[in-house]
Amino acid sequence: MFFEILGGALAVVVIIYIIILLHHKKTTEDVKAKVRHQLGSYGELFHEGNKWFLKTKNHTYLVLFFYVPLNSELTVNSRTVWEIKDVTKSRLIDQSVFLASKMTKIIIIFPTTTTIKRYINENEMEFVKYNKSFYDMYLIRHFELEKVLDEGIL
Repeated sequence: MFFEILGGALAVVVIIYIIILLHHKKTTEDVKAKVRHQLGSYGELFHEGNKWFLKTKNHTYLVLFFYVPLNSELTVNSRTVWEIKDVTKSRLIDQSVFLASKMTKIIIIFPTTTTIKRYINENEMEFVKYNKSFYDMYLIRHFELEKVLDEGIL
C-alpha cells in the first residue's frame, strides 16, 4: 500500500515537471517566433547555421535570445560576466562563447520584465536602456522590441 502511494505521488511529480518543461519550451518558441516576425517586417532576417541575422539599410546585426526567468534580475557585471538573481540564489554566467562574435548584437531578453542593470565600474551602476548600445550590443527585453523598431534605433 505504501509503495503504491509513493509510486502515485512520484508519477504526479513527474507529470507536473513534464508539463512545466513543455510550457517553458512553448513560451520560448512563441517569444522567438514573435520576435522573428517583428524583425522580419523591419529588415531582412536570415538564418545561417544556428544563428539569426538582421540586415537593415545601414547594418547587419547578430540576433541572440537570452532566457531570464520571470521575477529574476539580470545584471551585466562586465562584457563576459552576467548575473541572474532571484529570491533564493544568484548565478554568475560566463558569456564569452555567447558573445564571441565581433558583430553588433541584438540580444532579446525574455520572459523577465524587471529592469536590467549593468556595472559601469566597480562603484557605479546604471539601468540598461533599450535604445543605448554598450559593448557592441543592444539588450532589449522582448516587450520593448516594438518600441525599438518604431523609433528606428537599429
